[in-house]
Amino acid sequence: MVRQRIRLHFSKSGNLCFIGHRDLLRTMERLFRRAQLPLAMSEGFHPKQRVSYVSALSLGYSSEDEIMEIILTEERDPSNLLDCLNKVSVQGLVFHSATILSASDKKSQAASFCYEMNVPSHYRVQTLENMERFLQSSTVLTTKSNGKTVDARQPVRVMRLDIQNRLQLEIAAQTGPEAGVREILNCLELGNELFRSIFPVRKKTCLL
Repeated sequence: MVRQRIRLHFSKSGNLCFIGHRDLLRTMERLFRRAQLPLAMSEGFHPKQRVSYVSALSLGYSSEDEIMEIILTEERDPSNLLDCLNKVSVQGLVFHSATILSASDKKSQAASFCYEMNVPSHYRVQTLENMERFLQSSTVLTTKSNGKTVDARQPVRVMRLDIQNRLQLEIAAQTGPEAGVREILNCLELGNELFRSIFPVRKKTCLL
C-alpha cells in the first residue's frame, strides 16, 4: 500500500488565535474530510487520521509557521495539495508549503521557536534595563501559574528589542512544562500586559 508522508507549514491568525489546540485538531479533521484527502488511519477500535503536530500553540497566540505531518494512502502533487486545502480552509488558516518526506526522513521535531511581540513605547527604557539584567544572569527563577518554580533564563537563545519596540525571542523547545513566553515576560515586568497590549506571534518554528 502507498504511504506518502508530507510535511505541511501553515499559519493560524485572526480569531483563530482564540481557539485551543483540541479545537484546532477538530477543525483540521473536518477540513481534511472536505478536501477528500486519502489520509491513512491508525489501527484499533477507534481509528484516527495519521496526523501529527510539531507543537501545540498556546491559546491567544497567533502563528506564521506551524508544522504538521500527514500520511496519505495515495500520492499527491504538493502544489495541488496546497490548492485543495486552501480552497476548503477557514478564515485565518492558510497552508503555505507541502514537502514530500522519504522513508528515511526522521519525524519532524522542533529545536526552537521564534516569537515577536510589540511592546508599548512607554515600557521601552524599563524593558531594556530588565533585559540587560536577565541576559547577564545565568539563572532567573520564576513561578508558573501552577506554582511550579522554573528557570526562565535557560531556554532563551535570543532576546532583543528593536527600534520599533518589537521584542524578539528565540526559545529552545522543551520536553516538559517549563518556562515559556508568559514566564519570560513576567521576568521583564511585562507579564500584566500579555493579551492586554502584548500579543505574541510565533514567527518561525526551527526544526532539528
